[in-house]
Amino acid sequence: EAAAAARPDAKRPAVGGAPTAGAATSAEANQAAVQAGNACYKRDDYAGAVAAFTLAIGAYATAEVPAQLLSNRSAAYAGLKEYSAALSDAEACIERRPDWAKAYSRKGNALHGLRLLDPAAAAYRKALELEPNNAIVAKSLLNCEQLLRDNAPTSSAAAAATSAPAAPPAPPPPAMPPQAAAVEEI
Repeated sequence: EAAAAARPDAKRPAVGGAPTAGAATSAEANQAAVQAGNACYKRDDYAGAVAAFTLAIGAYATAEVPAQLLSNRSAAYAGLKEYSAALSDAEACIERRPDWAKAYSRKGNALHGLRLLDPAAAAYRKALELEPNNAIVAKSLLNCEQLLRDNAPTSSAAAAATSAPAAPPAPPPPAMPPQAAAVEEI
């Protein structure tokens, strides 16, 4: 029943007419899916949040998916450590709202999780350019920049590497940025 309610054609009003009863039901089902996704995220049930947000996203044509839904699902994917999926949603979010700091923050978190620290720092900087007083993003950027400094080769390390055949130990994995306590309500 929920799958039928999430069909894109079920939520759209008839062309040239008032919304149908099915459209109202579908809109209600979609809102319920969004609320369920938010509730799952708040209790750290990221798999449940992904499922609920995916159901809500399925009610839209691809080009019409709201940026907030993509942002929410990106955060849930990051909670699952599925950073490639989180990055995909963050980039789609940026396409829809290129002036939204949270979209770049989500991208930074996904890239950070993928250990792509330079592009993660660039995404965090863009988020701060759009929302300069965001303390969570500022902390994530500082953390990312510290990891970049910690992992940068030094001149003495480079000299030792050329004279010693042994490979240096692998650096520890970067710490993940703090996540917001709750997903933004849609």
